[in-house]
Amino acid sequence: MELSKLKRNESAVVTEVAHPDPKMQQRLLDLGFYPGKTVKLVLISPKEDPKAYEVRGTVIAIRDEDANYIQVKTEEG
Repeated sequence: MELSKLKRNESAVVTEVAHPDPKMQQRLLDLGFYPGKTVKLVLISPKEDPKAYEVRGTVIAIRDEDANYIQVKTEEG
């Protein structure tokens, strides 16, 4: 499922990052969104976009339009 679909305080493991813009792809990887890393949705803005995710001990806000290119897997499947 897409990272943008996580619920607040829900954790998941990144399975794939496939952004069509090579610069944004590299930026997401540099921020820690790469396969095998655990991410957790910690904050949702009042308008519900952007959302803040905890990854590698840091909280990073990204827009749903970019989070849609990050595939994750939760414990439930």
